[in-house]
Amino acid sequence: MGRLDGEMEETPAQWVKRRMVEKGLRQVDLANAIGANNPNKISKAFAGDRQFKVHEMDILRALLAEGPPATPVDGSAVRYIPFVGKVPGGNWREAVQQALGTIPVAAEGMPVNAVALKVVGDSMNRLVDDGGYIIFDPDDRSLFPDKFYVIQNAEGETTFKQFKSDPARLVPCSLNPAYQDILIGDQPFSIVGRVIAFHGRL
Repeated sequence: MGRLDGEMEETPAQWVKRRMVEKGLRQVDLANAIGANNPNKISKAFAGDRQFKVHEMDILRALLAEGPPATPVDGSAVRYIPFVGKVPGGNWREAVQQALGTIPVAAEGMPVNAVALKVVGDSMNRLVDDGGYIIFDPDDRSLFPDKFYVIQNAEGETTFKQFKSDPARLVPCSLNPAYQDILIGDQPFSIVGRVIAFHGRL
């Protein structure tokens, strides 16, 4: 969000709008990225009727980043991985399939095809709050006890849960007692990939 000599510096909303247009995204794409149910939040920010919150700007800066990957202060390499929308952390809901952009991650040890997804809901809030991010490896689909997975049901809907054995089940790990275990076999599902990081590597 810089400026040229003699020009006024862009406001955060102006920068977001410019980068949205340059990347060919829509207001609904930005709304999905920040977890807003209505793209009006974006249009109101563009019109000056609201300001983007700090956590919203953090997400949008990553989504709309300019230039090549940066190198952090500690000198470790950084690369960008696809940000493909939301993964429900609560009740079954359809995940966003279209990539919205990229987010920066530490390159060392990161799987080649790693993907970032946003958690929606509170059924994993012992580990990841609503709006948090997870990274999963679609090439790692073997089930191991106590590991975390993105799974998909027969209708193509996805969720993020922990796998437990004896009996085999998917555990929500929530502070909300309304969420219950899902027994394997109660409904068909497929493994999308193993979760390898959420605010730190598993």
